[in-house]
Amino acid sequence: MKKRVVITMLCGALAASLLAGCSGQSSETASGNASGGQTQAAGAGSAAAEDSSQAGGEVTWWTWSTEATDAFTQQIEYAQTNNPNLKVNIQYTANNDYWTKLPVAIAGGTGPDIYQMTRPSFEMYAASNQAMDLTDIIAGSEALTEYLDSIDPTLRDTYKFNGKQMAIPITVEATAVAYNKDLFDAAGIDLQEISKDWTWEDLAEIAKQMTVKDGSGETTQYGFYVAADRIPTWEMIWSRGLEMFDENGETCTLDQPEIAECLQPLVDMYNAGVSPSVDVVTSISGDDMFISGKIAMITAGIWKVPSFNNITTFNWDVVELPFDSATGGRKSSSNVLGLVINPNTKNPDGAVALLEQLVQPDCQKIFADSHIYIPALESVRSGYFEGDVPDNIVAYENALSYLHPNTLTQYIPYAQFTTEYVNALTKAYRGEATMQDALTEVCGLINGIMDENKAQFQQ
Repeated sequence: MKKRVVITMLCGALAASLLAGCSGQSSETASGNASGGQTQAAGAGSAAAEDSSQAGGEVTWWTWSTEATDAFTQQIEYAQTNNPNLKVNIQYTANNDYWTKLPVAIAGGTGPDIYQMTRPSFEMYAASNQAMDLTDIIAGSEALTEYLDSIDPTLRDTYKFNGKQMAIPITVEATAVAYNKDLFDAAGIDLQEISKDWTWEDLAEIAKQMTVKDGSGETTQYGFYVAADRIPTWEMIWSRGLEMFDENGETCTLDQPEIAECLQPLVDMYNAGVSPSVDVVTSISGDDMFISGKIAMITAGIWKVPSFNNITTFNWDVVELPFDSATGGRKSSSNVLGLVINPNTKNPDGAVALLEQLVQPDCQKIFADSHIYIPALESVRSGYFEGDVPDNIVAYENALSYLHPNTLTQYIPYAQFTTEYVNALTKAYRGEATMQDALTEVCGLINGIMDENKAQFQQ
């Protein structure tokens, strides 16, 4: 694909919806001294596959994850201690600016040696020649081979594109239902016991019981927050055994009647008044309403735990997601983060050498022990789940056994898809359209966008 097409797709199509602004500040926050020179290799890094254990030189690593600064600093210290030939320069860029700056820099030959990837955006970067094919490099690297053989195959394979390994997964996420334990205790409802085999319909009934109105009919306590967002709707779709795109990512399939059917409990709950309205949460978020004690239950990704840990006015806990009543299955969405090597890197040997250090168990363990991310390597996760809050954080740990990576398609940017999808859910919740009609409309819109973008890939 020509660079012009790459930039059009990843900076033109993305900029319209995925990105705000077209520049960003990046700052170096961790680096180290290196002995030994920079090694350059031609082609797809074949030299790196031969022997990267002592490769070095300066390696630039781009990320947006400022919350992980301390963990990354420790990991860089680990890498440079174990391979003194490496000098790692990590640069942080604000999230929106990151996705604007990255494709332009890669295409222009000034980008990082390795960069962080979020799972829903992966296909577009892989399809646009913005990611190096690591298949042969991994075959020649004992460290990378051992690592990928040791992690869940679902995590490994989610970063394959057209059968080729294009990134190294490093972290996972999980989803559960957080609840106000004090409210449930007062209502005499043991949610831990109920949740052992509950369904979304069961959750809906409990939400009605936990919704409280005052004498004037004003709701003073909501039973459940029905979010117009991917959580919990993606979980519900995938638990039903359905997908939002066909197997090849060529066509959006949100218009399937089964999808509208499995999301109907959310519409019913919204209509029953168990949730704050879409309009209410434009001025105060669902999270803030939960933290203030006004919502009894809320679906929450594990990244919400640190903010919920600051709650001092009531006790809270978590339970696992409900089962799908039709299939008996359940899925937890997971934004698996990965590390990608820039195909235009001038130091592929050094980039591979850094990856070989970052996947070491002791280095992955830093994520867990710092409570920043759940490492992809299961054998070192235990430190993440230690602690008193929430009491049943094991609900998140259990969810890792039924996760579904947040896969989309190469033909539409993640945020553009999300914007249209959320608009459709909002219409259904407000009663402006049935769920089926809202999903049929947005499915046609998304397929139209995808058709336009496919033409660019074919140039």
